[in-house]
Amino acid sequence: MAADEPDDKIIRERKFKRSFDIDIGQIEESRGEKEQVKEETDEAIGEILDPFSERGADSPGEVRIDGTVDSPPENDIVTQFSIDGERKINWILMGSMIVLYSAISIQVGRTFDPIPGTVVLVLLASLGFVLGEIWVPKERMSLLGVTWVIISMKVLYGLALELRHWEVIGEDLYLGVVLLFLVAVNVYVAYRHDHDAIAAQSTLVLLAIGSTAGTEFGESGVAVMILIATIMLHGIAINRNSGNLASLGIAASNLWIGMHAATSGFEIGQLRVLPLETPLLLFLLLMAVTALNALMAAKFAKEGNWFSKGFETLGLGKPGLWGVSISLGMVGAFMVVASYREDLGYALGIVTFLGGAFGGSYLVVRGVYPWRVAGPLLASGSILTIVLLSSESVEESLGISSYEIFTVLGAISTGLIILRDQDSVTDRVLWTGSVVVLAILVLLVPAGSSSEYDGGLVLLGALSALHLGTAGLAIKRRSPSLSGVTVLLPWGWLLIWGLLEESFRTVMLANDLTDWDGYVDLSPAPLAIYLGLSSILLLVVNVRAGEGVVNLASGFLGISEISSSIRDSGALNLWSIGLWFPMITILFLAQFGGFTTVSIVSVLSILVGVHVFGKILGYRKGKSNGMLAILAFTTLTIQWRHGLDEAMMVILCISITSLLYFGDEEEFGLGLGIMSMPLIISMARIEPTNVLETPSWYSQSWVGSLAPEVELLALACTAAILAVYLPRAEKMDNMLKPAGSALVLLVVTNILALDSEVVLVKSSSVSIFAISSFWLISRGEIRSELRSVALRDTILSSTLGKDSGRGSFEVSSSNQVLDSNLTTYNPKIAEMSQKRKVSREKEETEDMAELLTSDLSHTPMIGLFVIGIVMSTAVVFSAMGDGVLVLIASGSFCCLVVLMIRNRTRGLELDLPHILGMEMPIALSISGVCLALATAHIFPVDSSPDELLDMAGAAVLILVLTMISLLHQKNLLDRIEIAVDWFVFPILAARLVAAVVLGGIPFPLTVEPFDGDFVDSTVPWVLLESLLVMCVLVYHWVDKKRAQLEKDGSGGIGIGARSLAIVMLSFGPAGLFAAASASYRSIKTSEPSGLGVALPGAVLACLALAAWNDYLWDYIGGFLLFLGVFLIVACALTVPLEQEKWTVTLATDGHIFAISGAIHLGMIGGLDLPMLLVFMSTVIWVVGILQLRKSLRIWGLGDLLAAVICSFVFASSEVFQPDKLFLGMIVLAAELGIVAWLGLAKQEDMAKD
Repeated sequence: MAADEPDDKIIRERKFKRSFDIDIGQIEESRGEKEQVKEETDEAIGEILDPFSERGADSPGEVRIDGTVDSPPENDIVTQFSIDGERKINWILMGSMIVLYSAISIQVGRTFDPIPGTVVLVLLASLGFVLGEIWVPKERMSLLGVTWVIISMKVLYGLALELRHWEVIGEDLYLGVVLLFLVAVNVYVAYRHDHDAIAAQSTLVLLAIGSTAGTEFGESGVAVMILIATIMLHGIAINRNSGNLASLGIAASNLWIGMHAATSGFEIGQLRVLPLETPLLLFLLLMAVTALNALMAAKFAKEGNWFSKGFETLGLGKPGLWGVSISLGMVGAFMVVASYREDLGYALGIVTFLGGAFGGSYLVVRGVYPWRVAGPLLASGSILTIVLLSSESVEESLGISSYEIFTVLGAISTGLIILRDQDSVTDRVLWTGSVVVLAILVLLVPAGSSSEYDGGLVLLGALSALHLGTAGLAIKRRSPSLSGVTVLLPWGWLLIWGLLEESFRTVMLANDLTDWDGYVDLSPAPLAIYLGLSSILLLVVNVRAGEGVVNLASGFLGISEISSSIRDSGALNLWSIGLWFPMITILFLAQFGGFTTVSIVSVLSILVGVHVFGKILGYRKGKSNGMLAILAFTTLTIQWRHGLDEAMMVILCISITSLLYFGDEEEFGLGLGIMSMPLIISMARIEPTNVLETPSWYSQSWVGSLAPEVELLALACTAAILAVYLPRAEKMDNMLKPAGSALVLLVVTNILALDSEVVLVKSSSVSIFAISSFWLISRGEIRSELRSVALRDTILSSTLGKDSGRGSFEVSSSNQVLDSNLTTYNPKIAEMSQKRKVSREKEETEDMAELLTSDLSHTPMIGLFVIGIVMSTAVVFSAMGDGVLVLIASGSFCCLVVLMIRNRTRGLELDLPHILGMEMPIALSISGVCLALATAHIFPVDSSPDELLDMAGAAVLILVLTMISLLHQKNLLDRIEIAVDWFVFPILAARLVAAVVLGGIPFPLTVEPFDGDFVDSTVPWVLLESLLVMCVLVYHWVDKKRAQLEKDGSGGIGIGARSLAIVMLSFGPAGLFAAASASYRSIKTSEPSGLGVALPGAVLACLALAAWNDYLWDYIGGFLLFLGVFLIVACALTVPLEQEKWTVTLATDGHIFAISGAIHLGMIGGLDLPMLLVFMSTVIWVVGILQLRKSLRIWGLGDLLAAVICSFVFASSEVFQPDKLFLGMIVLAAELGIVAWLGLAKQEDMAKD
């Protein structure tokens, strides 16, 4: 078609239609895009984990209203490490190799003479350079090659020090020249291989050379050399354009200066480090280095660096170079500040130029024109430096220190510069800055309660001003991060500081040093005012911030589901943290004398009132259960530890009553139950262990004399909370929990009122109990009965009624209702069918009525009450020492009651409620028999572990009860297994309780069945052993029948747990039989977990036999060690045999047996146990690499660390012997070399693991 030819008619029509084709979705999308505000990125700070960040609609993993998720959720710390952790582990291995080979080079210098030692070190260095030349060019092996080059340079540095030690190099000056030459070689090698890691070690070596210059040139020489070293480091970083070297130089230089200020001098090999003790010299040096570091941080702010990658590995985000390097450098600077804390002007002067330099650097990174910042800073800095250099004349003329002038003028100029460009400062910097300012104030402002101090009034006043400032900024900027720091910081610093002080005091007392009075000692009155103000600020910022501001759960927890659950529960939002975190702080401060009685009650009242007020007004969302639990824990702890019964009752009563009055009915059960707890503590009359001091003005005032007695106050609190509960109880659907809690509260109140001397209190408590009990009984049980009947009729009629006109029907395997004409799917049938599959005690059924009532059960309250009374009587008589006949009589009676209950329940065509697969009446009877057995061997004074007729009687009674549970049952295979479980495990629990408490029954594995009386001891043990053998046979028969019927059998854990329980009850034979049966079944069904439990069970059974057969005891240790080594070798064979599923089981049991055997043979005191651990570490680690299993590789690393720790802890006398130390290092280096080689060779495959 020609250019001037008109368009085709069809084309013109399509253009016309397309021009009017309006996509409403695009309009809405563009509107949504306009409404979105682009999140501001702080290049200086970078992407760090911000616990105060507010989740928006576009946050990772955020679910929209329509259920869609635009972006996947972020990985938490463990998930992220599992994805790319192999590379990080390889870095750790390389670092370990560097340290280890450096130690080997040092050990060579100590062990060998000069000539052979020099030859060995030169050969080792040459080997490293050769391997570097081979491996660095290869992409996969580059990391290992760089590691060997670094090792070679460290060996050469060590050789230089050893030459000085051997006096081949005669003077320290010549040693410095040699080290400088090696630094040049180091830099050349770094440029040759183009790798920052090689050049990085020259950083510390240069600073070390500068530090040791003092031996020749004094303090001035040290300062000049450190400054020159810093300039050289930054020069190399600029030349290589390396953010790694820039950040390392910033951090290392400040840390190095801080080390010089904080220490009194030390030696590094043959190098002697002198301290910097001249204040002005140190001040000027730190100021010059800080200026250089600020400049470098601004220049390389957007470059990558190792520190940022390290934080990213830990799941803490990816901070920028400026933020991470300045933070590390500030640590060194604050070491200087802490060293000169007594000179407040000097210390604040350092803080001033740190804030000016780094604050200006931050503004430049944020986009402010450099000279707009640098000009005023350089001008003021030059003038103030002149003032410092003229300190004597300034002090004589003005009468104040030059450092104080520096601080005031420097702070003014810095503040004006920052305020001028405050819009460039992000919220993240403001809240982190507030934390830093608080730390500085705590460190520098003196606080003490003695006469020479003000009790912390100035410090707390300054901190209050800081919190008011952050609260104001939070409201003005609508910043969740500033809101969070306002809420948490006042309580957090007190808790952390208190923990540090108490830890330090404990260490001093443990070493018989003089007790320490503390660094910060705050008086109770100013502290109470400070915390009260913090509580009010908590309310102010929370009212504005609302829910979801703080999300400390994401990124820290190991499993994404758990992290999401905690976050969604609200436990870590600002309101919740603002309750439980201050409560922990209050308890801690009260324990260590931070409060008086008046101050703790005042602070607690304000804090509780803030949260209750916020809940009532609707600002605090969610249920009140968590809030009630935290309030109860705090008040009860204070009452238990410090007394204050009346005050805690009143606080708890007012808060609970207010919350219940405005709350939901689900909260009444917990609230009423909590209210009874302070009454129980008061009733126990326990003396408080840490009584707080009461101010004299309160004791002498009329307020202190008005306190009523505890009984009257308890009655008033009970009446108040019942006044809220009873009017709403009749309308509650679930009355059982609140009614039970109310009755418990009434009983406790009446018991407590018996101690009152006022008749009115006693009569009132009885009246309240009678009225409340009558009301609850008359109203509650009827609704429960009617509801159960109505529910049954509704379920049957709603499903069966629809099919009543269709004739007969049945249920198919796919949960369909079938008849001759129509097939329908019923979701209720599917739900009930699935519940029956999950339940142990139920089987699949085709009876529609039975299926629909699967989750309905009849609870025989009267029968259960009778059983409870009878078994309680048996327990009481057992505790009195008359329990054998009563136990048999009570158990027999309960058997009859159980039979009656089961027969009556069958007529209702409903099942009894079940507990762990067993019908509730039978489970209650068995539990009562076991409890009576345990109390019979704990409480009576004349009870003997050799008189065990009651154990035989209990075993027979439990056997009868379990056999009753099998009557009239359909799914006998499942019921038989449940019955045997209820025979074995309750007897084991009773025996363990009695054995642990007072040794009333012999501990497992220590029984000597034939040493006691034949009737009282031997017969019960033999009877129990026979019954256990029968249990093993029954377990085996059940599994065999299931296999024949092609049904799913017990899992490996079930097989192993049952065998282990029998082993713990047996004195040998039955335990061996159970372990052998479990091992056979586990191997046959390919269940490694079953074998993993059965093998230790077999060993324990051998120990049980050895308890009454001394001949076997002599062979236990060797047998365990042989078996453990055999299993470790078998674990290694799973690689060529391709039996990966057995690897973990063999490794676990191999470790248990090998270590146990080694300890039994006395190998813990030498190097035998560490060598065994190294052997197991090598096998497990290599298997983990070859099978691509991360857990095994971590396990191998753990074995290696354990071997090193055992060497230094248990074999320190041997490990430092030159020959054994050298041998151990060679073995360790060999393992690391093998693992590193295999790890790098399979790095890509392992990254997919």
